[in-house]
Amino acid sequence: MANPLVRFMKTPQEFRECEAIQQEVWGTVAASGELLGVTQKCGGVVLGAFVGRKFAGFLFALLARRKGRLIHWSHMMAVREGFRDLGLGLRMKLLHRKVALADGIKSICWTFDPLQSRNAYFNIARLGVSIEEYIVDCYGRFPSAIERGLPSDRLVANWQISSRHVARRLREGPQQRDITAIPRANAAQLNARGFLECRKLERLFNHRRVLIEIPSNTDEMRSADLNLATRWRMESRKLFERYLGAGYGVEDFVAPREATAGRCFYVLRR
Repeated sequence: MANPLVRFMKTPQEFRECEAIQQEVWGTVAASGELLGVTQKCGGVVLGAFVGRKFAGFLFALLARRKGRLIHWSHMMAVREGFRDLGLGLRMKLLHRKVALADGIKSICWTFDPLQSRNAYFNIARLGVSIEEYIVDCYGRFPSAIERGLPSDRLVANWQISSRHVARRLREGPQQRDITAIPRANAAQLNARGFLECRKLERLFNHRRVLIEIPSNTDEMRSADLNLATRWRMESRKLFERYLGAGYGVEDFVAPREATAGRCFYVLRR
């Protein structure tokens, strides 16, 4: 396979190609090629990922203001099926960081679904983002093939691209941490169909760190058992609102691995 290339999008045709990727990934087009072209000219960033001559993915970020600071709001990033696991998302994020720092921008923010374990691991463990807030039904009901009718709850990520923490995480990669001694805010176990079910929510405010478990296969669960996926949305919403409201912050994300029996967890610290 040809070496990947990430660069600024340039032509009207390239911007229109981003519409095709949106349709493939989300089942709808939310940002037209015209809007992307205007964004590129007016302080935002639109990057494309290419493998050989094939257009494989894109990143779309707006120049914005949040809490009185000028930031980039990274509204979309998508990679076509067949080109995932090639590191294209990381390449696009790293170029975006380089471009933003050169323009004097110190923070890039975006939202992501707290039940998407791959995104959580990438954003928190790999990039080193900070989590600023939990938003209930952030975008309302919208026609996304991924969302499948669930409320569009989101975590707001703040990638403080000039910080020592981010530089260290990019340099050293995700931590391999031992979580066996950290109590779990939700007791969960596999059901007869192999899907994780939450059985009990705990109040563990006397502990410095707590774990919030989420399913590692949310997309599969949404397809096979939408009622269970909806329960996970509501139960995880309650947990994040409860602990973030009590002064905890998201410190890390532990991906499924042998040491966790294939389970994954947010690590929260007071």
